[in-house]
Amino acid sequence: MQTHNKSISQVNVLLVDDHAIVMDGIASLLSANPRFNIIGKTGNGKEALDIINGVKTDVVITDYSMKEMDGCTLTRNIKSLHPEIKVIMLSMHDEQAMVYSVLQSGVDSYILKKYTHNELETAIDVVMEDGQFWSPEINKIMLGKILPTTASQITTREMEVLKLLINEMNSREIAEKLFISERTVETHRKNLFRKTNSTNIVGLVKYAHAHGLV
Repeated sequence: MQTHNKSISQVNVLLVDDHAIVMDGIASLLSANPRFNIIGKTGNGKEALDIINGVKTDVVITDYSMKEMDGCTLTRNIKSLHPEIKVIMLSMHDEQAMVYSVLQSGVDSYILKKYTHNELETAIDVVMEDGQFWSPEINKIMLGKILPTTASQITTREMEVLKLLINEMNSREIAEKLFISERTVETHRKNLFRKTNSTNIVGLVKYAHAHGLV
């Protein structure tokens, strides 16, 4: 996959994995590149959310299997609260059902752990350009079955934004009502257009009525 290497001074990366050896290995790999700034390491999803709330974060790299909060639940929380943050999921698992579950959580990239050293830096470059990156086996699974866009893929926050957009509120008004920034509203708006295959508010309205969301 081609990358464009966005001109940015540094990418702030948070590592979330309850296997310290694995996490330290990833930290060592990324630290060799001065563009990547490791802002934190944790094996706990709740602690990861606390770190994100306090430190500017561009990319979260998380394991799938963790105690208390798995990678999918963490991803859904991140995408609901901070949709601008990119999430890269690392996992040993390539079973179809698990892959579908991970993709529907909203991740920007899914890398099998055996490819971490070869693919991780490329994946970060791609997601920072608002792209998506998948390991070869994940690509094959996705090609074998196109995931339908369902209402369940829309986060709770996106649903709130959707209803306010349908009520003809602009980004500034929505930001004030939901106590979030206009930039965050615009990110939710972009995600809604992508998830519903819409290009304008009329398309969002049609989607919402077709899926019984309003």
